[in-house]
Amino acid sequence: MHSFPIAAMLVASVARLADAQSPPSAYPAKPVPLPDSIEIALAMSAAPAELSSNATVYTVRDGKVLTLRAGTNGSSCMVARDSHAGSLYPICYNPEGTRTVLERELMQVRLRTLGVAEDSIDRAVEAAYKSGELEIPKDVALAYMMSPQQVLFSNARKEGRRVGAWHPHLMVYVPGATPAKFGLSDTGTGDPIQVGAPGTPQAEVIVKLPKWADGKPVSGSDKP
Repeated sequence: MHSFPIAAMLVASVARLADAQSPPSAYPAKPVPLPDSIEIALAMSAAPAELSSNATVYTVRDGKVLTLRAGTNGSSCMVARDSHAGSLYPICYNPEGTRTVLERELMQVRLRTLGVAEDSIDRAVEAAYKSGELEIPKDVALAYMMSPQQVLFSNARKEGRRVGAWHPHLMVYVPGATPAKFGLSDTGTGDPIQVGAPGTPQAEVIVKLPKWADGKPVSGSDKP
């Protein structure tokens, strides 16, 4: 069972610093680096220990992808960032997710660390899929976002409200998926199932879970 009190304190400090120093006009803001030990612990908090304890842990600094710890089970974990300087969202992938979706996530974060604008990142990702540089999953690709240490914002591309940790959830990547394929409304915002990036190579079915990766149940106070 995971326990990361040091990570929690540092994440809170980083988020407060970002809130104070990154006004909306500063977007895109470069992600805030963390010490290796904290980065590893935070990344591992995204999935149950059965997966994360033997996963390879990656990070991105100044446009370079670094391996912080080599794993043995073909899975991977990292602390991803969006364009808000205070965002931190631990995420782990199963082997097929590592082979495909992780590469896209690393590409996005790598460009963010170089200060590239989000619209340009979107175009780069789209071009990478078209060229074959990025591959879509050919088997079941999963992402675990079950960390209570998430620091998320309601809209990272604008003046976003800090919401902290959203629901623990799994993302099942189904390229080209639409809400209709799963019997959902056009908005795809059903509960507990949603569809993200519908109709694109990045389409994902998001399934909310009742517990965090450390086994603790989601309480009312956890929900933004």
